[in-house]
Amino acid sequence: MPLHMAHSICVAWAMLLVVIVMSDMTNGGVQGPIEGYNSLEEMMMTTTDRAQAAMLLPTAPTVAYTHPKWMEPYFDPSTPRNVTALMGKNAYLSCRVRNLANKTVSWIRHRDIHILTVGSYTYTSDQRFQATHHQDTDDWTLQIKWAQKRDAGMYECQISTQPVRSYFVRLNVVVPTATILGGPDLHVDKGSTINLTCTVKFSPEPPAYIFWYHHEEVINYDSSRGGVSVITEKGDVTTSFLLIQNADLADSGKYSCAPSNADVASVRVHVLNGEHPEAMQTGSSGCQVNWLTIVLLLGLVLCYSKQCTAALPSPLPGLATAIASASSESTTATSRKRCPAVASCRQAASHANTQAQVQVKRHCHR
Repeated sequence: MPLHMAHSICVAWAMLLVVIVMSDMTNGGVQGPIEGYNSLEEMMMTTTDRAQAAMLLPTAPTVAYTHPKWMEPYFDPSTPRNVTALMGKNAYLSCRVRNLANKTVSWIRHRDIHILTVGSYTYTSDQRFQATHHQDTDDWTLQIKWAQKRDAGMYECQISTQPVRSYFVRLNVVVPTATILGGPDLHVDKGSTINLTCTVKFSPEPPAYIFWYHHEEVINYDSSRGGVSVITEKGDVTTSFLLIQNADLADSGKYSCAPSNADVASVRVHVLNGEHPEAMQTGSSGCQVNWLTIVLLLGLVLCYSKQCTAALPSPLPGLATAIASASSESTTATSRKRCPAVASCRQAASHANTQAQVQVKRHCHR
């Protein structure tokens, strides 16, 4: 080989070596001047050793990426599980999901297993349902406009994981309710003041009016009787007071409170004229019978015939004498009145002839 060609090849190899070294210094992350090497050969040797060592190391098998447990979606346990809404007002069911990532949140109504919303989309023809998402709180809230009684029940907030994760929320829809305190019966003394208190709870707004009734007729506060007044305090709980001064017996009876937005509540008032309340309670009417009287009457029936007296055992002559004595005292005024058979027998005897009367009377005596 000519000398000048060998020289050219050596220069080319030298330039290539310089390019490789410069590339390793810039792309390989070497920062600053080369201070850790005494010569270019040492640096080249060190770089070559590193490359060979890397080639000799065993290659680790490729492992699929495992998502850590603490990065999976989960429900905030502090989210309320029971929500109460007023009928006619909006109801809000909250579902707070952490680390949702690329998963979706759905709301399902359990009454008919109907999917209401998926993400922010509504999948029901009832436009009262709508899902809203608050990114700052991770809340997925189901809004039900103008809640009705039929909307009450269980709702499920579901995350689209495998398997799915669910959080259940129960909705209670309350209806405005009127109540008269102290019912169903109130007792007041004659001449005192009748004070009836009607409360209206669970109302979206205070009732427009409250009418009071006595015996199904609207009470006229300006009647000639006088002394009748009504005081109404409106708020979250509306209260109406009916005051009737100088109560009379005619003021007794059924009183009703009828708000504009709730069912009617009733109470019965008893005006007492010196009686005790317990005296007005009615029970099953009938004879108050003394047990001793019953025993004596039974003894009278058993011992009324001669066979009864003969059948008494000898060790009990005192008992027979006592029963006979008691029966003789009681029969004088009451026994014949209490025996319809004797009366009928004597009436039949009065219409018979003399001989028949004697026989009939003897039969009646038996």
